Amino acid sequence: MSLGRRLLVVLLSLLAAGVLVLGWLSRHSFQRKPVSMEVGLRGEALENPTLLVQKWLEASGRPTQRKGGAILNQELPEKGTLLLLHLSQPISASEVEVLLKWVGRGGHLLTDGTAAPFNDERGLANLHKALGVTVKNLKSDELDLLPETKHEGEDTFQPGEIPYRVQRSTRWRLMADQPKAWKFSLGHDHAKGRMEVLLSRPEGLGRLTLTPDLSFLYRENLAEQDHADYLERILALHPEKGPVVVWSRPVELSLFTWLWSHAWAFILALLALVTAWLWKGWSRVGPLLPVAKPHRRSMLEHLSASARLIWWGGSETYLVARIRQAVEKRAQRLNPSYGSLDLGGRADWLAQATGANPDAIAAALDDRPGRTIQHLAYDLLTLERLRQRL
Repeated sequence: MSLGRRLLVVLLSLLAAGVLVLGWLSRHSFQRKPVSMEVGLRGEALENPTLLVQKWLEASGRPTQRKGGAILNQELPEKGTLLLLHLSQPISASEVEVLLKWVGRGGHLLTDGTAAPFNDERGLANLHKALGVTVKNLKSDELDLLPETKHEGEDTFQPGEIPYRVQRSTRWRLMADQPKAWKFSLGHDHAKGRMEVLLSRPEGLGRLTLTPDLSFLYRENLAEQDHADYLERILALHPEKGPVVVWSRPVELSLFTWLWSHAWAFILALLALVTAWLWKGWSRVGPLLPVAKPHRRSMLEHLSASARLIWWGGSETYLVARIRQAVEKRAQRLNPSYGSLDLGGRADWLAQATGANPDAIAAALDDRPGRTIQHLAYDLLTLERLRQRL
């Protein structure tokens, strides 16, 4: 091996050794600190906004399920708790009846008065009406253009108790028609009346608990402020510690149900149209009416229609000029000296040949502009008679 190559190998070896030494020093000389990185929601946590509250309830010893769709009696936990957070469509009168009977048998109903996806008073309107409660919009006179703001409030269930810090909507509050009918309530006085953030009372063997907003139960909001403790305090209003159903699964409605809800008038009109079409094509009793045989129209009708189209399309001067040209060509063939005659002479010759009025002929042969549409019509009739008689 030559001296140059040996020197190159030595240099590369030194370089590799230096890199290894630097790597070892960087690994053992610097202090390593853990860094938290936000990776976002994944899997079921991305699809289910109530997954955290479900896991928390299960950890506290309450069997928990997530359901959604139409509220049926067999879907409700006997002597358990129902967290009504999401509705596929506004609750119906029959569903209200099912819920109240279930509560009377020992269930605990906890509702979000502005349940998703409506996020206003429409979702539970029938239930609130049956219970004599109204969801009031305290900001109805404001434009609803900005995202809804949340406000941290403090709720105290008993005098001397440590208040619970809860972040809820500043827009929605509950107003009871008969406040004394509710054994437990949390709220404040307002210019529009007594506004409540919590209404609860026994109902048969169970309990009804209404709130205007439970959005703090979604996702990581449960771990903020005193939201988890607040939920536990509400659930403790009912002594039965049975299974819990979180009603938060969105269920897509069938296409027909959606169409009937949003376009029932169009569906009825379409059905009427189809019925009329079927009735028209249905076989009937009696002799058939004779069908007129198709016949071909004459060429003269087409020419006449074309002339009318040209005339009413603003080309009446062009049409008169073409007929004048045809008449004068025919006259030139019959009288070779016709072209040398002046306007009066041509009119006199045509009058002698056809028996027409020479003044009318002279006016029709005059191609100077400025004639009115009535005069052009007379000229057209005169020229057409000349063409037919020559």
